[in-house]
Amino acid sequence: MVLSDEFVHLPALLIVEDEFLIANDLQRILTKAGYQVIGLAGSVDEAKTMVADQTPDIVLLDIFLTGDQTGIDLAYWLNDQSIPFVYLSANLTDGLLEAAKVTQPFGFLTKPFREKDVLTTLEIARYRHAHSEEAKLRRQQTIQIGVNNAIVSIQDREQLCLAIAEQIHQLVSFSYLNIRIGLPDESSFYWLMLEKTATNTFERVNLSALLRTETDEHILERLDREAPDRLSEKVGVFTEDAFNQLCDTYVTARSCRDNFGVRSLMLFPIHLKRNSLTTIILSSPLADGFTQKEYEAVSLITPQIALALDNLLAYEEIDARRQTKAIELAIVNAFRNGSDTDAILSQVAGAINQLLPVDLVALYQIGRQLGAVTMDSIVRKDNGFFVPLTEQDIVQHYNVNPADWQTALAGMKTCLVKPTLHVGSQFTKKLTEDVAGALYQKKLGLQSAMYVPIFVKNQPMASLILASKAPYAFTYKDLSTLQDISVQMALALENLLAFEQIKTLSEQLQQEKTYLTEEINTNHNFEEIIGTSPALETVFTNISQVAPTDYTVLITGETGTGKELVARAIHNRSARNGRAIVKINCAALPAQLIESELFGHEKGSFTGATEKRIGKFELANGGTLFLDEIGELPLELQPKLLRAIQEKEIERIGGKGPILIDVRIIAATNRNLQQEVANGRFRSDLYYRLNVFPIVVPPLRERREDIQPLAQYFLKRISKKLGKPLTSIANTSLHQLLNYDWPGNIRELEHVLERAAILSKSATLALAEPLQASSVAPVSLIAGQAPGTIQPIEETMRAAILAALAKSGNRIRGSGGAAELLNLKPTTLEARMKKLNIST
Repeated sequence: MVLSDEFVHLPALLIVEDEFLIANDLQRILTKAGYQVIGLAGSVDEAKTMVADQTPDIVLLDIFLTGDQTGIDLAYWLNDQSIPFVYLSANLTDGLLEAAKVTQPFGFLTKPFREKDVLTTLEIARYRHAHSEEAKLRRQQTIQIGVNNAIVSIQDREQLCLAIAEQIHQLVSFSYLNIRIGLPDESSFYWLMLEKTATNTFERVNLSALLRTETDEHILERLDREAPDRLSEKVGVFTEDAFNQLCDTYVTARSCRDNFGVRSLMLFPIHLKRNSLTTIILSSPLADGFTQKEYEAVSLITPQIALALDNLLAYEEIDARRQTKAIELAIVNAFRNGSDTDAILSQVAGAINQLLPVDLVALYQIGRQLGAVTMDSIVRKDNGFFVPLTEQDIVQHYNVNPADWQTALAGMKTCLVKPTLHVGSQFTKKLTEDVAGALYQKKLGLQSAMYVPIFVKNQPMASLILASKAPYAFTYKDLSTLQDISVQMALALENLLAFEQIKTLSEQLQQEKTYLTEEINTNHNFEEIIGTSPALETVFTNISQVAPTDYTVLITGETGTGKELVARAIHNRSARNGRAIVKINCAALPAQLIESELFGHEKGSFTGATEKRIGKFELANGGTLFLDEIGELPLELQPKLLRAIQEKEIERIGGKGPILIDVRIIAATNRNLQQEVANGRFRSDLYYRLNVFPIVVPPLRERREDIQPLAQYFLKRISKKLGKPLTSIANTSLHQLLNYDWPGNIRELEHVLERAAILSKSATLALAEPLQASSVAPVSLIAGQAPGTIQPIEETMRAAILAALAKSGNRIRGSGGAAELLNLKPTTLEARMKKLNIST
């Protein structure tokens, strides 16, 4: 049965056949079947004209056509247009068949045709084409994933650019790669050029060699702040005339052509998260070195390159802050431990050299005198270490007249009162023809310098100078970093002004050291998990080991021990931390709703399902699903959870087929699942599937050394929340905290402190009441029933249930719920409550 076009949309076809009767017969068969035939072509040229007017979905193509070109010639052209085709032929020799197969047809039809053969072949061709497009998409995704894995974690600019070049070279052949990153908001510009070697590796090209023919002598000096031209505004492939026009306008394109023989290039914009003008340029010495298809192939991986560059820039920002903090800390230690200015400056120079490679560091006094304290000091790099360059060394080793040196030094100090950067030719021009200039430039070989004044009490006190033998060693961003460092230098120098300020400044520096140490150690903190006990250190070790993997984790421990914090720490340290961790409490929902919460449902799948619902498994796809209180999961749902974990697929309630999912499972429970399995309340196969990597969170009584830091942490948080100045805990109360067994663990500790804080009337916290172990009264004594009294079983059952509900705060499920107190399954308790007309 063939459906009409009103119900099924069939593709449009073009028939390319030079025998009119055969073409007409094909048109009749196809039209009858509901296909739209857009035309009949008898030659290659006629077919191309028709395709230009209206693109068909599929082409029936005779191999033998009249004219200079055959159907095989047209097949190659159709492949370029991504149009599928089926060959028509009467006789196929082995050689002709091999030539036809190379063009990758989607089927063959042998003359004479039967109607059934024609329609079947077309259906097969349509199916194959659709799946080939899907396969192509999968290949593209594989390439993108491969590129992402290769470059996303690299944290060095040059290494990242080399990795990008290697990845792109797998798709497109090129001779040169340029990566230009312009950050207007930071007045920063980075440009790296790579050249392919004879061994198909890449090496860096010096930009001075690229721009050596340019008349603007300051172009290299500005490269750290701005691009030499606006080539980043261009996008696409530039060959032949288009490339020559590009060279007429843009200096960098012209330099590539004149200095490296480039004749064609491709420009790809890279869109970063921050405001930027970032471009990748591929160049070739061939005039027609690139095609549009190659441009599209490379464009597929530019999002991954953008992600890698974003990660790199973010890492550099964080690393620069970290190193700046480390330098500030080193300055504090140097001024505290140094015996004289030379020793202090040597330590400071070593710290600065980790962030800004330098060959000389100097500290010159430019403000008021400090009595007998001598501040002027110079240290230079010698075999990787910084050694003092004293005036005696300068006079004797470099044959300098002492008087001339002092005169030159005094004249130079007048120029050091504002932040300044000198690089390249600018550096040599600024140096005067005096003793100091000759020493720095000619005898020490320095070619770059920058300096910032150090202010103490708003007055210029000294100037910190960095110099390098490289001509373009520093940028304005480096100058800004040096200004940040000078602030810490100012604090240290102020310590020398008066002996009476030593104690005050020492305390301040100690606080700064503590703060900086905490900043450095932040990377090793496990979320909000507080404690250093051996038992907790074991948990930290387990988290570090299992987090990078994708294995299922089962977290066990008593109520209130912080199992959810452990789960979040595992997720945040895993490769899935880019997605949210999705949590479901298996004890907080009725049994009838848990399945829908986990797996979702379709509209109309049951009464009340008024719309489609996405379950927690789908919501957590690509991330982590945290199954809290897994021991409370109803027995009838456990096989479905097991299937989802094993097969990595789920099915919505009322769904028509399975849905593939990629979810990491972390489960938690305060129950003994092995005992639950033995009692028949938990499936053994699900238990073994969950118990791949168990983590036991120790109760608070097994980590008593953590009680005091936990109490202090909660005290600060409660104080802030209540607005009360709570500063400490009374010794007697602290003694009680340390010796109590804490059946409710950390949660109970927090609540005890909250209750005491509410009632506290002073800054020293005292417990509201003594800590005593609690016990649950026997069921036989509940509700005032006298021992030995015999009542009907329904009344005894009613009294026991009501007492358990009162004890649990009308909560049936979960830890401390009525079902747990009565040692009943929650579903059994609900059924008995319904029978006895008990409502919560």
